[in-house]
Amino acid sequence: MNQQQSALLNNLTIIKPNFHAFTAKFHSKLAQSCIEMNYPTALQFNEKSFTLFCVLERIVKHLDKPASVAPFLAHHLMYLKKSGASHSDIALLSNAFYETLEEHLGKHFTTESQLAWKKALRYFESFASNVLFNVTNVVSLQQRMQQKQSNKI
Repeated sequence: MNQQQSALLNNLTIIKPNFHAFTAKFHSKLAQSCIEMNYPTALQFNEKSFTLFCVLERIVKHLDKPASVAPFLAHHLMYLKKSGASHSDIALLSNAFYETLEEHLGKHFTTESQLAWKKALRYFESFASNVLFNVTNVVSLQQRMQQKQSNKI
């Protein structure tokens, strides 16, 4: 387990005893955002909070093994697809989640954990964009060479 993963798990340990409050705060952040997808009601969020925590914890525990976390995450991303998530909704979800962490953790949201969560959420956004919308931030070598040729002309 790397240092960033340890910081994420420490944050989850702090959040776990009051995860219902965390999910309520997350739900209110989503309601304030411009998110277009259909997301669960506050009551449904509350009912699913334990499941959400378990999914989140499992993903964080396996972040250092992308090959094992990818199928699990892809399976759970299908919920977003069924909810009508747009490409821009993925970033809104990540931002709302990060803001919720920031408020909920307070002084426990250290610089180290902030960087770890930003990295994990970038991974989530990139992976979700690829799985749900076939959008990638990876440029093939051939595309890169073509870009260089175009710039020289």
